[in-house]
Amino acid sequence: MTDVRPTSEAESESVLHTLFGSELGGHEQVVLCQDRETGLKAVIALHSTALGPALGGTRFHPYASEEEAVRDALNLARGMSYKNALAGLEHGGGKAVIIGDPDAIKTEQLLLAYGRFVASLGGRYVTACDVGTYVRDMDVVARECRWTTGRSPENGGAGDSSVLTAFGVFQGMRAAARTQWGEPTLRGRRVGVAGVGKVGRYLVQHLVEDGAEVVVTDVKQAAVEAIIEKFPQVTAVSDSDVLVRSPLDVYAPCALGGALDDATVAALTATVVCGAANNQLAHPGVEKDLADRGILYAPDYVVNAGGVIQVAEELKGFDFDRAKAKAAKIYDTTLAIFERAAADGIPPAAAADRLAEQRMAEARGSRTAGVPRQVRQ
Repeated sequence: MTDVRPTSEAESESVLHTLFGSELGGHEQVVLCQDRETGLKAVIALHSTALGPALGGTRFHPYASEEEAVRDALNLARGMSYKNALAGLEHGGGKAVIIGDPDAIKTEQLLLAYGRFVASLGGRYVTACDVGTYVRDMDVVARECRWTTGRSPENGGAGDSSVLTAFGVFQGMRAAARTQWGEPTLRGRRVGVAGVGKVGRYLVQHLVEDGAEVVVTDVKQAAVEAIIEKFPQVTAVSDSDVLVRSPLDVYAPCALGGALDDATVAALTATVVCGAANNQLAHPGVEKDLADRGILYAPDYVVNAGGVIQVAEELKGFDFDRAKAKAAKIYDTTLAIFERAAADGIPPAAAADRLAEQRMAEARGSRTAGVPRQVRQ
């Protein structure tokens, strides 16, 4: 096992600038990993351990470059710090990305090699599933690393964390509906869900059961067909651009990040945005553009925290009802953020950041003062 070496001096400088000189910097630790025998190339980013060991999933994706992979790991890790802080967890934020097409290169030996890298951090980072990795993968990783969650029930885990991720997003959407329309329900509202894979399919079920009119799209036609087969009342459109421009009350981005860019915000018909995707804001300032258009944005890392709540509970001996009760509090947290945003005259995303930063700063202050970190039971 050796560290990854950038392919050129220019690329090296670019990666180092990302780590130390850009707005994405400030992370405690970034580990570049390579195992030539299995083809593993990975980035493990620890943004903060102020609240406890960094917790976040492993993304397996065919990045265009190592630079892109590093940037994604840094951005995702930072998001996990904020997410875990507002979820009330005693965990900091971390994330890992494995570079490559999982359908082409994922093997048992590669996952075992990855597990050894995570284990080498001695518990500073706890991993779980993300895009491109699944419960069965975490079972393999756990054979080399005890700091692994998202495992199958037969291997001592909680199973698919998408279940509570979708539940939490639905609770955030209920809070947005109450704020925007006075009632915490999506009944009679038209909701567009972009991405009906791991999380989106469960979200659709919650929405249908609540009486919403649901429109979906996905880059994988099989995923759309599975939804339509299960819920014949759901309709589908060809792509996200068509969905965004369709008459909607709520837009729910549930695929990869960056869904809310300038063009999308300008085209949106929905007056609420609430979805499961991470890092939905394509760049700083989008949150203000949404607010200026009268669109209520439920911060992604607040509403999609159900999954991390589930895997964190796994570390204590998993109880689904206990985890679901904690995920249900996403409704109250989202409401509180909307209320603070209104009181302070700022977008909800800024209000959420302030609350998360306050909790992390308080934890760092306690540690500096020599107060031991309390482990929440």
